[in-house]
Amino acid sequence: MSSWVLAEGLTSEVTCPICLNLYQDPVRLECEHNFCRACIADAWGELESGFSCPQCQETFPQLRLKSNRLLANIVERVRQLRLDAAPNPSADSGPALCPLHEEKLKLYCQDDQQAICVVCGVSKEHKGHRIVPILETMQYCQEKLTESSGELEKRVEAISRIEASQEKAVLELKQDKMEAIKKRIASEFEAMHTFLQEEKAAVLGRLREEEHKLLQEMQENLKKLHAEKSSLETMLASIQQRLREEDPVCLLQDVKDLSERLKQGVASCEVVPARRLNIGSFQGPLQYAVWKKMRNRISPVPAPLTLDPRSANPYLVLSEDLTAAKYSYASQQLPDNLERFDFCACVLASEGFESGKHYWEVDVGRQPDWDVGVAAESIDREGWVILTPENGFWTFGHVERSRIGVYLDHEEGQVSFYDAEDMAHLHTFVDTFSEKLFPFFYPSADTNTDPLKICHQVI
Repeated sequence: MSSWVLAEGLTSEVTCPICLNLYQDPVRLECEHNFCRACIADAWGELESGFSCPQCQETFPQLRLKSNRLLANIVERVRQLRLDAAPNPSADSGPALCPLHEEKLKLYCQDDQQAICVVCGVSKEHKGHRIVPILETMQYCQEKLTESSGELEKRVEAISRIEASQEKAVLELKQDKMEAIKKRIASEFEAMHTFLQEEKAAVLGRLREEEHKLLQEMQENLKKLHAEKSSLETMLASIQQRLREEDPVCLLQDVKDLSERLKQGVASCEVVPARRLNIGSFQGPLQYAVWKKMRNRISPVPAPLTLDPRSANPYLVLSEDLTAAKYSYASQQLPDNLERFDFCACVLASEGFESGKHYWEVDVGRQPDWDVGVAAESIDREGWVILTPENGFWTFGHVERSRIGVYLDHEEGQVSFYDAEDMAHLHTFVDTFSEKLFPFFYPSADTNTDPLKICHQVI
């Protein structure tokens, strides 16, 4: 007898009469009949009173379930024997069989989405489920797969088009946008490098000129000294010769003449020394001096903005020079106009930009509840203001920073924000600007903090 036949013969002996599956945690009643613990518990739970055996109908006065460990071991052996003896489903040995009942899989449970045999179809496990013939399900699945295949083909075509567009965008980014940015960066640094090289050449040229002048003066002085020395040496020789003169009258006359010449010679020896090198021009704060000059080459130059009092909310107090704004709990009596923010404590700059590159810096105070950026000329200034690009605001704020740099490139559609202390990048908007943009300011609502102030750079 083969293992397969033996396993099939033992299966009926170790099958629960309620669920028709191999026993799970089998228990024995006083009538010696066996059931799955869960199956008999469910069966008795449906009874109105008493406990009876589902097979022999014997009634028991009280619930007594004894685990049948011997039967449990036999069930495990049969289950293992069936697995070992089961035909290889991948081999061409016939149709697939149910792993529990070794029956052909002729049905399909739509609820569990599982192929089952006829025994499974009447078991408790699939009770109340939607059971259909497996051939009918196969036809339905084939129709669905054909339909899905068409849909997938359409999606593949759509993704292929998107993929081609993405590849084109990547290529454009690499070839056009990135190359333009690289060229701009190189140009910016090359301009600074050229400026520094020119300044270096100019300073060294001035130093060479100064050196030439000093050497020329010193050489002229040296020539004078040589000439005077020679004259004095000649005079000294003449004096020594006169000392040997024996005629007193001649000696006295020679002394008089020599005294006059000596006076003249001493006067001519008062040579003015050559001037010293002007080290202050070459050994001072050279880098700072060059940086001062370099600022004239900066583009864009930090814009000297002022605040527009016509746009300021009544709860904002502006400084006399219109460079600072501070929140106040008391509203000011200001005339109504279309430019004014009537509810939110905001203010715009007097200057707007329709083109070009622009940069400015703002001291935002000690509190993080602030916003700065740009706003479109057509923004709605009535009621509550929501700071989003869709509403015409490109702003940044509410972070722990003391000084913020704002950069606007109108043609490129770029608004960037930087920590002005070290120029660390904070955020960038990329958009398309079609109208005039105004610098926007929303100071802290804390009256105890410093005012928000536009920084004017001295160039």
